[in-house]
Amino acid sequence: MNGKIKTVSAPGFLTLIAVFLIITLASVGAAALSATGRGDRLTEKSAERLEKYQTAKNLSAQRLSEIDGCIAAAADSGLFDMNFEALIEELDYASCRREGDNYIVSCSVPIDERASVYLELSVDAYPKDRRGSFEIIRNAVVYAPEEEDEEEHLNVWQGF
Repeated sequence: MNGKIKTVSAPGFLTLIAVFLIITLASVGAAALSATGRGDRLTEKSAERLEKYQTAKNLSAQRLSEIDGCIAAAADSGLFDMNFEALIEELDYASCRREGDNYIVSCSVPIDERASVYLELSVDAYPKDRRGSFEIIRNAVVYAPEEEDEEEHLNVWQGF
C-alpha cells in the first residue's frame, strides 16, 4: 500500500436532514400560499354576508316604521281594535294575532336562503293615548333548520 487512504463518500445523515428540511419548508410555504388564497375568499364572503345583513336590517327598520304608522292610524281612528287588524292585513309581510289585551305582530326579512331577521312586537289593544304604543319583544336573526337527507341515515340497531 502506498500510504494514501481513499474515502468513499455516501449520502450521510446530514445530507438526509438537509433534504428533509428543504421538502418540509417547501410544503409549509405551499400551504401558507394556499391558506392566503382561502383567507381572501373568506374575507369576500364575510363582506357579502355583512352587506346582506345590513340590507335586511335596514328593511326591517323600514317595516317597523310602517307598522308604527298602522298603529298610529288605528289609534287616531278611535276604533283601534277594529281598524288595526285590517291595516296590518294590508301589509303583505306582517302577521297579527290577538293575545289577551295585546296584539302580537310579527314579520320576517330574509337575509339569504338560510337566515332572516325576525321582528315581533306587542301592541296594546286599548291604547290610552291617540298615538298607540308597542314594545319590541324579539328582534333577532333566525336560522332555518337544515334539511336532513333521509338517504344519509342508516337504520342500524344501536343496541340496548
